[in-house]
Amino acid sequence: MNNTNKAKIINIMPHGPCYHYSPDEKPDYWWEKPDGSWLGFWTREWPDLLGEAVLSVSDQYGWEVWQPDFRADKIYTKQLDTGLIHRLFPAKEKIYRPGIRAQGGIYSERIVSYLKKLRDTPIILQLHDHFRVPFNNEILKIFGPKKKFPVFLVGYGPSKAPTSEMSGLHRLETYLCLIAEQWRLKKPLKYIDVISEHTTSALKEVQKVYGGRVEKLSMGCDLDVWVPVPSAGMKKTVRREINIPLEKNVFFASGNYVSRKQLDKLLEAFRSIINRNDFFLVIAGHGDKANTDLITSLAAPLVKQNKCILHPYVTGEELRNLYWASDVYISTANDEGGPVSVVKAMACGLPVVTTPVGGTSELMKENNVGAFLPVKGYNEWAAIIEGLLDNGLPRPLDIQLVRNTYQWENIARRFVSIYDDLCKMYF
Repeated sequence: MNNTNKAKIINIMPHGPCYHYSPDEKPDYWWEKPDGSWLGFWTREWPDLLGEAVLSVSDQYGWEVWQPDFRADKIYTKQLDTGLIHRLFPAKEKIYRPGIRAQGGIYSERIVSYLKKLRDTPIILQLHDHFRVPFNNEILKIFGPKKKFPVFLVGYGPSKAPTSEMSGLHRLETYLCLIAEQWRLKKPLKYIDVISEHTTSALKEVQKVYGGRVEKLSMGCDLDVWVPVPSAGMKKTVRREINIPLEKNVFFASGNYVSRKQLDKLLEAFRSIINRNDFFLVIAGHGDKANTDLITSLAAPLVKQNKCILHPYVTGEELRNLYWASDVYISTANDEGGPVSVVKAMACGLPVVTTPVGGTSELMKENNVGAFLPVKGYNEWAAIIEGLLDNGLPRPLDIQLVRNTYQWENIARRFVSIYDDLCKMYF
């Protein structure tokens, strides 16, 4: 395919901008509406980051990100310097029935109608998140039977087939709902040409409902930015700037204040060893008011004794300084795809303590590095942390292996190879 007729990769996001995490923060790009309200988007979304990387290694494809937004009253469009186009589309709440129960979810008729205009245009339709997203499957039902373009579902994990959730005690209606969803999923999913996931375990779940091509692919990281702290002197400097004690073992955790990150359980573990004087905990993130209040309340005794700080959500150099100030990164989520927070820690040369979830934990196990916390064995967390304080921190992952695995350029080339295959099949 030559440049004059290059395919567009149309990325449809399954959710709107996350305004609720930072209700007073304007996004990277935003518009003011006639009534004085505003809307916009952040460029840290995975489809935007992946698009920037793909466009940097190949001129064979165009790239658009289509995002439904409850605030949108029309289609808003912004072309970035990279050539990537991000559009916000009007959206509404819709009731879906993936099984037998009703389930609310986002839907955009404008996205559907806009996509219909491209029926005869060479595109690759790229859906995001996982194979049970109702909006994704609604699009597959509409376009699948007569589609003239390939469909690639980029999974972020963790994905579970409905029947994998049937263990344990449930009401009869729950079993029936999961069985119905499992049966119904297979019809729209057959229209997908490729599904990717971050982990081997997630791919096994995909294969319970999908018989097509699967690929293990992660998202990437700019490893020319995320590097080890240049010197011991620099580490001391950033600690002083952030008011972190120089002599303590510094544990760093970051993420959205949501239940699956289990930051509340992490704080409870550190509160149980509050009488020790050899640690300092840094948590950086943000969330809605209820979760922020919970985290703030749990951290209060540690903060009072100068053994913890809750740092505002930051990105870029400010976030890197938090990694540079730390001795170990700790990730406590009960499910993950990557996560990129751990990738950044590895790239900065930090050892990692994590629950055994996500692609990074698989890589750690393969290379016998780091330390692990049981996902729900909260009573064991404090003892494991104390063991590290008493006996020394675990080994970090080799930096070169991190670069080979997660550098955006390498990730992007793998995606481009799949796009090339799909174009050969369809165009």
